[in-house]
Amino acid sequence: MRKYFYIIITVMILTSSCAPGKMVVSDELKAGHDEYIVKGKDGTRIKQKLSFGEYATTQIKRSWTKGGSYRSGIGYGGTARQEWVNIISTEYINRKQTIRFNLADSRYLSEVYCVSKFNAKTLEIGKNPNSLLNIGLEILGIGSASSSNYYVQIYTSENDTRPWEMVIDNQLSQAKPKDYTGYLAKSKTEYYSIVPVTKMEIKGKPGNILAGSVGFEFRDAQGRPVAAVSFINKGMVFLGKQTAEERFLLANACTALLLQDVIE
Repeated sequence: MRKYFYIIITVMILTSSCAPGKMVVSDELKAGHDEYIVKGKDGTRIKQKLSFGEYATTQIKRSWTKGGSYRSGIGYGGTARQEWVNIISTEYINRKQTIRFNLADSRYLSEVYCVSKFNAKTLEIGKNPNSLLNIGLEILGIGSASSSNYYVQIYTSENDTRPWEMVIDNQLSQAKPKDYTGYLAKSKTEYYSIVPVTKMEIKGKPGNILAGSVGFEFRDAQGRPVAAVSFINKGMVFLGKQTAEERFLLANACTALLLQDVIE
């Protein structure tokens, strides 16, 4: 569903102007941020590498059957230790609906697990009732009977005992972008809302697109925009002036969204 909306948007852009368009972010984010053009998104899916600014993937693996250096992987792990990645059967892996990647900067190295095309209501995430998907359906109002959900776990270091979790409903975020909200969360108080962006700028003039969205904006628990990712052309990432640790987390979330088409 997502890629079809992007095709429609791209056609509208090309037919209305020869100048490349740019996603419009909130004024608060625009006032103080760094923006990076994404490199590597148009490369081959085999040994693909993605980078923007100081952030770069060190490994992208599609339909993996083993975890990385310090995680066991989705579908694996010891439930006695409440493995957060022991959540989804190997059926999804065998159907090539997963990717795992590492992202690095000068300080941090992450491990990220992504799964697409599943129905959140049918899943029990690990054995811990505090998982985003286990509590979020009622408390945060996320998840649905849709089978177009994209679920991500982000470990920003090997010392993490619990991941950040992200859920995006691709179908709803494109069909009703002005009403939809996704989430990146670690607990009831540690979370970001994720809203579709429906504005872009062509020849210096911002305007609303006719359908779907062109990217996502991340807002903190106080509603302040802190990052954004654009899918236009090769992609762009916008990061606010937060701490290095917070920027790294948001960079991972943006990378996961940029890499989703690898699973398709």
